[in-house]
Amino acid sequence: MKFFKAAILGATMLASPLSPALAQTTEDRIEATVSDLSGLGYQEFVDEMGYLLVVWDETGGSASNYLDASDILVEEIDAAIERFELDPESLPGLISAMQMIALNYSGDSAANGLEFNHEDALRIYEDGVVVSDMGPPVPMHGHYKSIMRRIYVEMWNRTSLDGLEGELAPDDYEKMLFDVYDKPTLCEAGEAVFWTCADPARDRYLSVCGSPTSDRQTSWVQYRVGAPGDLELAYPENKVPNFANEEAMMNGDGHFSQDLWLRNGQTLLFSNGAYDYAIDAENITDTASVSVTRDGNSVFSLECKSTYPFMDTIGGHLWGNRNDDALHIVPGARPDVDETACEADEDVVWSCLDTREEETFSVCTVPVSGEAGFFFREMDGSGTITSTAFVDDPVPASSERAGLRAENNETSVYLGEFAESFHFTANADGTGDFTWMRNQGERMFTQNCSVTHDNIASFIDGGEEEAEAGFTYDPQPILHDELSPSPDEFDALITLLKGLEAAGHFDAGAGTEPLDILSGQAAKPFALSLITEDFRCTADFGGMCSAPGDFYPIDAFLVGFQGSGEFKWHQVDTWADDFEGMASVDLNEISLTFAMLSPAGTPVTGDESGFCQARAYFDDWDAGGAMYRNVADQIFTDEDGNMEWLWDSFYGVSTRYNVRAQPSASADIVGQAENEAIHFPDFDIVIEAEGYTWREVVLPDGTGGFIAASEHDLLTIGNSGEVCAAIRDGDVVLTSVSIGGE
Repeated sequence: MKFFKAAILGATMLASPLSPALAQTTEDRIEATVSDLSGLGYQEFVDEMGYLLVVWDETGGSASNYLDASDILVEEIDAAIERFELDPESLPGLISAMQMIALNYSGDSAANGLEFNHEDALRIYEDGVVVSDMGPPVPMHGHYKSIMRRIYVEMWNRTSLDGLEGELAPDDYEKMLFDVYDKPTLCEAGEAVFWTCADPARDRYLSVCGSPTSDRQTSWVQYRVGAPGDLELAYPENKVPNFANEEAMMNGDGHFSQDLWLRNGQTLLFSNGAYDYAIDAENITDTASVSVTRDGNSVFSLECKSTYPFMDTIGGHLWGNRNDDALHIVPGARPDVDETACEADEDVVWSCLDTREEETFSVCTVPVSGEAGFFFREMDGSGTITSTAFVDDPVPASSERAGLRAENNETSVYLGEFAESFHFTANADGTGDFTWMRNQGERMFTQNCSVTHDNIASFIDGGEEEAEAGFTYDPQPILHDELSPSPDEFDALITLLKGLEAAGHFDAGAGTEPLDILSGQAAKPFALSLITEDFRCTADFGGMCSAPGDFYPIDAFLVGFQGSGEFKWHQVDTWADDFEGMASVDLNEISLTFAMLSPAGTPVTGDESGFCQARAYFDDWDAGGAMYRNVADQIFTDEDGNMEWLWDSFYGVSTRYNVRAQPSASADIVGQAENEAIHFPDFDIVIEAEGYTWREVVLPDGTGGFIAASEHDLLTIGNSGEVCAAIRDGDVVLTSVSIGGE
């Protein structure tokens, strides 16, 4: 892993403005890409627009680096329109894409009065932005979308659309940027949606839906026609696997078949009685056509726009090749999620619905000698209990016959012993499975399903570091200075330092060998070379920052990044003439490491003369301290409670976000967080769902939920661990570090 990270780091440095071999700034390099467009012929000009699209996407960086180049590009495109006598209303896709990007960056107007606007920007994306002069069309709209999203994120300081409602509700362009699909579909919550198209002339929709997993034995695909809740047609009528058996699969005799195009599309084929169906789904512009024939004669046809363009993910369901991670699962709760096999006086630990057979599997619990006792029931679609285990003798939580686990975005329950055992799993994407096993696998059965209830984590003893449900704390407003985008050069340095540390160059016994990515300099001397003569360390750990000696800046720097650790003051003198003496220092065994710094891209405060990675501050520090003590009194049972964990569990949410009951944009809103300190029980545990990154939170009134806030909107409270820097003569230098407060 270290070698892998080092390789990535080297590639990053090749394009970094910190590399001595590339002394140009990012702004200079971007401007150079548009410096020689006036002498190009028509096709060369179009090709150059494709080149710019890729380069601007891959270069990235702040909008400030693109302002001058965008001004130039707007004028060059205007000149090209006149030179090549082009219709400004119907430009080639690559030209119109770069024109809209340049207008977005610059805020200028084209010669015909065109300005950046969401409607035209969306139209350009939907037209595909293709390169087609050398063979089959090659889509470029991914680069276009990436650049436009980057501009949006920087402009609005938002990395998701969660919380935007009313007049601020996102339009179709913004939804496109963030992969939000919320048009009507006939696929139900918890199901995979492969494709949906509207048929407005008949006031209906057409959809291809499937099970949330692609397991060969249990997955299913179904074509549906009608309105949500009112289907006209479902084929097959029942939710059955594509192939009835292995022989049918070998003969290709399935309900559905798929023809993959040479490029950018596929056709789904099936027959329903005397009618033959073909759905052509094209991947560049997301257009589709549906044809139905009988005895070779057309009986129905439709040209439409795919509102859920995921037909290219259906292959796993047809052939049993697992591709669950690629599936688009319809968010939200199924209408029958409240149905479990547990009775009214029992608590639900886990419950899962097999959407194909309409069977429900539930793990329930009742008190047994003062602790939870677990058992299992299976229920069919009519509500009849068809199978049970341990109902008459629930398994106590402390028994060796019970096991509960929550890690890596997966929770699970184990009940039983060697002779017979039951396993129940819930994944972060809402899928799960139930497995019965005899003699540790001698015989076994696995059923995939859609999880409707997952309370496993609440039955796991997490120790004193886990907050108890229902604790409250006083709301604490936060303040922060005006936030600005992090300079590209500083981001590159942070990435470099983190990469060097991850690759082991700050370990004891390392860091003194020359590195190519540092132009022959060693890692530890390189780190020291970043500090300025006026570098200062702000800390309150026994007067570290006031250490004597001519090497005060080095002292301060090492203490700042080392804390107390293994550092001995008397060693400083031995480093004066020979940097190799630093090989004994292990910067990973310290209180603050480079890896703990805020990630590249974290907003900064300050101006060009100097800046610091952003932090949040309590409006009332005394009230903030009282809040910590109040929470500690509620969740720690003794004086040895982990206060360090508690301090680190609060973050300042710097903008407004909805807090939802489940990690889904369609889940109920249970509260909001805006410019205040919010508790995160475990900040490092994230759930990736629907294009958002969710974290669990507890609001001041004790309400638990999930928030999809960008990491750049979640600020560390206080100045502990804060790093400040400046750009002087084009080089990034570190000016101060704070490790424990002033």
